[in-house]
Amino acid sequence: MNNPAFAALAAQFAPRFLQVRRGTWISIGLGLMTLFVMLIWAAVSLFGWLWGQGKSLTEGAPEAVRIIASQLEQAVPGARETLGDLVPALKPEPPPRDVSGTDIGPVTRYPSLVRSHWHRDGPEITVRYAGRANYTTVLDHYTQSFATQGYAQSVMSATPEAEAHEYRKGDDRVRFEITRLPQGKVKATIVAILP
Repeated sequence: MNNPAFAALAAQFAPRFLQVRRGTWISIGLGLMTLFVMLIWAAVSLFGWLWGQGKSLTEGAPEAVRIIASQLEQAVPGARETLGDLVPALKPEPPPRDVSGTDIGPVTRYPSLVRSHWHRDGPEITVRYAGRANYTTVLDHYTQSFATQGYAQSVMSATPEAEAHEYRKGDDRVRFEITRLPQGKVKATIVAILP
């Protein structure tokens, strides 16, 4: 502001502009800075909200993509494998298979579950099944089947996501646990303690 030509030019267009007090300029500066910070906060909040909306929309997308891919496979055989090379989400999932071991009785496993774990430790055999199934239907299958076989049930724990039961019949003791997994999958664990 030491340049006299600039001062004269400014005084000609806005004579009162140069007479604004220092406190007013500080107030205007603080107000603009506050506005700038609030705009940044609003932009970050909007981005976070949009990110959350995008994530919730994409959770259902893989299922929709699989449906479209299966319809495309019916129309054009072999298209799914070709598209799977370009888009990994479209690659067909390998069919699940049982791990080695045997199913332990007295209850047959739920039909859509696959044996994913088998372990023997002395008199205790642990078998774990997993797969896509309705949680309540699988739970009902096992509880009704144990009751039909004459086992007495004791509920050890229960939450909306998991339950643990113990069944007894004479010297036989069987622990059963079921857990709800993401994407409509279920994990069922049976531990038989041999006499």
